[in-house]
Amino acid sequence: MSTQITEATLKNFQKVSFAKIEPSGNLIVLAGKNGAGKTSTNDGLEAALTGHNGRNIKRPIKDGHGKASIDIKLSDGSTLIRGYTPSGTTLKGLDAEGNKFGQKDLDARISSLGIDGRKFISMGEKDQLAALLSIVDLPFKPAELDAERKRLEAQRLSVGQQGKALGEAVVDSSLPTEETSAGEIISAIRLATDQAAKIKDAEDGLNYAESKVEEITAEIAQLTRQLEGWSVAVNDRQAELESQPLPADTSALEAQLASVEESNASIRANNQAREQVAAKDSLRNQYADLTEQIKTLDQRKTDGLAQAEMPIEGLTFDDEGVLYQGVPFSRASGREQLIVSCAMIMATNPEIRVIVIRDGNVLDMEGMQILNDMAEATNFQVFIELVKEDKGDDEYFFSEGELI
Repeated sequence: MSTQITEATLKNFQKVSFAKIEPSGNLIVLAGKNGAGKTSTNDGLEAALTGHNGRNIKRPIKDGHGKASIDIKLSDGSTLIRGYTPSGTTLKGLDAEGNKFGQKDLDARISSLGIDGRKFISMGEKDQLAALLSIVDLPFKPAELDAERKRLEAQRLSVGQQGKALGEAVVDSSLPTEETSAGEIISAIRLATDQAAKIKDAEDGLNYAESKVEEITAEIAQLTRQLEGWSVAVNDRQAELESQPLPADTSALEAQLASVEESNASIRANNQAREQVAAKDSLRNQYADLTEQIKTLDQRKTDGLAQAEMPIEGLTFDDEGVLYQGVPFSRASGREQLIVSCAMIMATNPEIRVIVIRDGNVLDMEGMQILNDMAEATNFQVFIELVKEDKGDDEYFFSEGELI
């Protein structure tokens, strides 16, 4: 259900002595010179519908008069009377059945942005963004999406910093990955040395046995029995000697031992380089993966915005605030800002569909037509002030607080 003003009567309000307005279209032009009563009329409409604002309406009663009033009849049959006396202001509201209602009931029927066409323009960037998001039905939660993007960006930055900290490493592919064990070489040398000692012992035993044979041979007659015993010993030692394997050549092992630490140092350094390269490759892959995740989030946001029905074509947002035609809303022209601000009020779909515009001269003919088309499409009444020297074709032309 939509409700509009069917009649508004102002008496002794600010600069208006008397004015009765019976809107017939969606765009109601209040024309006249500066100070003629146009703004007072819009102030009166806003004061009656959205409540008296002491900051903007400091002296509501016209000089020389004791009271003032704004009477408004709405298309749903309800009536509003905002009265002013030197002691304060009152609001009397009656619905079509004659039941009383107050400002809270009235506020529930008005747009959350009020009826001032510039309300959205005057808001801060964060409030503008919050207002837009409260109207638009998006397939995602912008705050959650932005938080996830920031988390991924921080993670990607950390990965990139780690990659830079690693620096560049050069790997020698000819070197093995396993170091040579010095202990194994030392054990081999010891084994060969022990084996040589055993052979030396065996040789010494043989020499000793042979000398004993010679000695016994000289005394063979007397030492036959000894000769037989030592002959057996000779045979045993001979067998022992023959059973011993030849010792390894330790010169090569000793040379290897001398160079093993240098070789192992090269292998260690090369393995560290391999690890560094692998770590950097891993970080590059992580960085690329995080970049893809960020692109996916951005695409999700782009697709969501493409599906969303904005209050007006060209309106969108980023994490900084509202954008219009791809640039920050604050950088849009005065005409564009005013049209967007009105579109925002219309998009809230209030029951009472009234907008007041106090700086209508910012709109050119094209802008006026756009605003009129918007008002017709949404069944809004737009009361717009235009500074003009002559009445011309305007239905409501003010001069010194009176309609002429």
